[in-house]
Amino acid sequence: MNYLVIGEPCVDVIHKAGGDTIHSYGGILYSLISMAVLADKSDNIIPVMNLGEDEFDNITAILKKYPNIKTYGINKLKHATRKVNLYYSLYNSDKSARFEKSTDPTYTLNYSSIENFMNMADAILINMISGVDITLETLKNIRKNFKGFMHIDIHNIVMETKEDGSRIHVPVDNWYEWCTNTDTVQMNQFEMASLSREKLTEYKIAEEILFNNLNEVKGIIVTRGVDGVTGFTKKEKIYGTERFKDIDHMEIAAIENPRFKDSTGCGDVFASAFTLDYSRNGNFDKSIHFANRLASFNSSLEGISELNKLR
Repeated sequence: MNYLVIGEPCVDVIHKAGGDTIHSYGGILYSLISMAVLADKSDNIIPVMNLGEDEFDNITAILKKYPNIKTYGINKLKHATRKVNLYYSLYNSDKSARFEKSTDPTYTLNYSSIENFMNMADAILINMISGVDITLETLKNIRKNFKGFMHIDIHNIVMETKEDGSRIHVPVDNWYEWCTNTDTVQMNQFEMASLSREKLTEYKIAEEILFNNLNEVKGIIVTRGVDGVTGFTKKEKIYGTERFKDIDHMEIAAIENPRFKDSTGCGDVFASAFTLDYSRNGNFDKSIHFANRLASFNSSLEGISELNKLR
């Protein structure tokens, strides 16, 4: 199968709770490389993205180490690659809790850059690493013209970058359209809580998305770090002689990892693992469990250089 992966690479500067600092490449590279590692040898992973000229040679050299990653969808731009400082708190019980400061993202990817590759794709993973990786209009055009499986991690569309580079969660006026122009949608608990200006409950948001009038959405995933994963999907139910569709709600416990090192990239690995598994079997429940296991194992790794261990 051929997988298009859309998102932005970045340089991560990870400030660990104990005081250590790690420089590594991150962003969409977590999704790309983990997908390449987990995929079958016959699968092709095709990143479609803009990449700053300052890191173009370094990042493409990393990707070319994986034979099933095809780099012809990467555009070299005269723009600095985004740098993200990630600060993890020593005093927070959740070791994955963090504060971010970011430089400007690379330019937004045009639909025309994606359109050329859609005919060869069986599935598309969109990971909104910067929040402006693509526009909503581009997402709508992809959904309109692509008939294969689509998964989106809305990620940083709920983040606003302030003048000092710090990032805060903000409501998204057009969240409904972002979440309904795909087959499955993923977000973490903080993104879900920030999503609607009306502060709708998770169940109400799930109801709005799954029973929308635009496109058939098959499922919603809310990742919660140490608190596990929540899944929402539609299920046919029977009450007396009446058959109807209602929301099926599942809670999946986190898989405790005694070798925890770093939670960076766990959501990105979850997205790639889920996309791969669901594109193969179409089983929402099974694919969430599969992705949950891989994301947990990723927390025992440090940086993209160790993602080979996912195999």
